[in-house]
Amino acid sequence: MGFFAACLILYVLGGSRVMGDIPVWQAVLPVVVLCTASAFRSTLPTAAVSVGTVTVLVEMTSSGGLGPVLVYTDLLYAAALYGAPWLCRVLQFGTVAVTVATTITLIALSDRSEGVTTGVIVAMLLISPVWTGILIRNHKERADAERERAAQINRLAELDRKTVLQTERTRMARELHDLVANHLSAIAIHSSAVLSLTEARRAENGETGGAGAAGSAGPAGLTATAGPTATAAPTAPAEDDPVLRALAVIRENSVQGLAEMRRMVVLLRSDRGVDDDWDRPQLNALGALVEQARPAADAAALTLHTEFPETFPEVSSVIEVTAYRIVQEALTNVLKHASSGRVRIRCEAGAEQLTISVDSPLAPPGVQSDGRTRQRPVAPLTNGAGAGLTGMSERAALVGGIFDAGPDRTAPGRWRVRAVLPLTQNT
Repeated sequence: MGFFAACLILYVLGGSRVMGDIPVWQAVLPVVVLCTASAFRSTLPTAAVSVGTVTVLVEMTSSGGLGPVLVYTDLLYAAALYGAPWLCRVLQFGTVAVTVATTITLIALSDRSEGVTTGVIVAMLLISPVWTGILIRNHKERADAERERAAQINRLAELDRKTVLQTERTRMARELHDLVANHLSAIAIHSSAVLSLTEARRAENGETGGAGAAGSAGPAGLTATAGPTATAAPTAPAEDDPVLRALAVIRENSVQGLAEMRRMVVLLRSDRGVDDDWDRPQLNALGALVEQARPAADAAALTLHTEFPETFPEVSSVIEVTAYRIVQEALTNVLKHASSGRVRIRCEAGAEQLTISVDSPLAPPGVQSDGRTRQRPVAPLTNGAGAGLTGMSERAALVGGIFDAGPDRTAPGRWRVRAVLPLTQNT
């Protein structure tokens, strides 16, 4: 529309030649054709410049208006910029040839100065737009090549990074399997062996005691005095022995640790992520986790009290794993550092967040609640310098949550671990 309006203004300023010498439709028709071709200059540059060339040639032989020539210069520029490489070469040499031929012809037929002046004008109208389009085209091609080269370098760098990362993950998996997993296997095997040996000895003692109690009958039907085995005190059941219960917990936790270690090794050696159906800790397993820690808590004079909702909401796998690991690490710290008393584990699910808190009794540094000297001071723990606290804080931060651990200001003598995790976390 801009070109069309400019051409109409030029025709009106042309005065009597346009309005009197030729009809108006004959002056407007070439402009309409060239403007229509200009609409396809970037999508169909070859067809647009061909139509423009024919139209300008017809216009120059009939009226020789300036407006169509100006529109044609834009078609030449667009053809050089968007056209095929062969079209650029044709325009590059064709415009030069037309300019030179026009200049030589005018010099031969008329005054030299007029021929040179006309040749310069033709060069500005034909050569200038074509060479401008070629320069901009070359600049864009170089820029595209540089962008492609930079993208290729980034792809190679990303490939190198993934290779180094996978190599390191494989090394970590190997070290975990060869060192940690072997120790866990030894713990599981030895605890199982002790439990099996104890059960075997209990069974053997039960059989021997029964035979000794019967004794040997004399001729008069009197029972002879039983040997030492007959007077042995009855053995307590295995479930009543705190040592055997502790060994059972050790075996159960070592076997569970081996299973989790095996999953970790598989994950480290895999170059893909973990799906949601992966065997991962879930919020519904928090009760079982607390029950596993209850025997050790009973031995440390700790009473575990849980406040869990009846049904946990549907949350992402990342939130479930984070919440489970925080509770697990908090229970481990309670068993290691807390004084005897009541431990409260709470999990509250709201509309947008999941709140986890573990409150435990905190004895003064160096003294337990019963007055005995502590084997491990509490002062480093109150400063928040534990690796477990750091891990819990990092887990909460990775999902956009809030983590806090320290002495409870509302309840003196209590240590509180609290984490607030968003339920809208994306997997």
